[in-house]
Amino acid sequence: MAGRPPLRIGQHGKIKRIPLGGDVFLARCRYRDDDGIVRIVERRSPIDVRDQHGKIAEEELLNALEARRAPSEDEIDSDTLISALCKSYLARLEEEGRAATTMSTYEFALKKLDLKIGGVRVSEASAGRIDTALRAMSKQHGPTMARQAKTILRGALGMAVLVGALSSNPVNDVSRIRSKNPPKGAKALEGGQLGTLLVALGESEYCQSNDLVDPITLLIATGVRRSELLAVRRQDIDLKAGTVAITGKVVRVKGVGLKRFDTTKSEAGLRTIPLPRFALDMLEKRAEKPCLGKLDVIFPSTAGTLRDPNNFGKQWRKVRDDLGVAESTSHTFRKSVATLIDDEGLSARVGADHLGHRNISMTQDKYMTRGRQHSEVADLLDKAVAINNE
Repeated sequence: MAGRPPLRIGQHGKIKRIPLGGDVFLARCRYRDDDGIVRIVERRSPIDVRDQHGKIAEEELLNALEARRAPSEDEIDSDTLISALCKSYLARLEEEGRAATTMSTYEFALKKLDLKIGGVRVSEASAGRIDTALRAMSKQHGPTMARQAKTILRGALGMAVLVGALSSNPVNDVSRIRSKNPPKGAKALEGGQLGTLLVALGESEYCQSNDLVDPITLLIATGVRRSELLAVRRQDIDLKAGTVAITGKVVRVKGVGLKRFDTTKSEAGLRTIPLPRFALDMLEKRAEKPCLGKLDVIFPSTAGTLRDPNNFGKQWRKVRDDLGVAESTSHTFRKSVATLIDDEGLSARVGADHLGHRNISMTQDKYMTRGRQHSEVADLLDKAVAINNE
């Protein structure tokens, strides 16, 4: 009796949609890779997306299979499609360990870019044609996504230059993508405003019931990134030394969900921050409460799992008007700490070390010690908040 016909290289078998419950499906199939090995490839329905019949999970699987078929660097030539070239470039970024959130952003931008220029061949990728496509993207999807697409094209066509399929990178001649209304950025709060906000937080029933009082207090005290805040574990807090170690971040990975990574935005982000007295008081009280969940993070979700940075931001936006800081975001507290450091006359190096910035200038990077602790930051925060509470 004849068995199933062998798969050709680059071919997949029948796709099965397996229900996992709750409108979530697992799409699975056999696929023969370029090395001739047949492997099982599978993808789940995206998080927080209703997938009644498994169609979305199957689309995710087909996209993953298409990415596996992307040409290798040895196969890139003048006839390679821009779509395939860009997928190959993204595969390289993923192999190099680019952050999952960055990869998700680039993949989404590439889907939009494909509609504008995906069918163009490498030999046809003139600066004018690319410029027209990016301007159309900017008009339809906004300048930010157009810049992301430009970054992808620059890297992808750079690969084509390396293998000799192009003599130069046409993206270098594309005009700059400008925004009509540049973002204003977060506005810093003054010390007195921060002190008033600390009082308002403690009096807010919404903040108390949604566990916003303590997390926002630590944001005010440290200026850490939201993803770093929600990754802080009990073992990262040293109450005797009066410090918190920033050792990771929480991000949402497409098709997987929330994950804690032992990395930050840059290597400089892994740091230890001295805490002001008002933050230590909060952490001492919180340490007396039972730990929710098994992850041992300081600020978990109500289910004891990792807390979603985006949901945290939504909760803050719901209450910030009532607290008198209508335009503030989690980044406001980061900028506020940086402004206090600057106003106090502390050096830019102090600010860079405290906030986890990678660079401030070549001279300071080469001649000043990195990663130092600066207790004066904690002192000035205590001073700034206390002035308003006296």
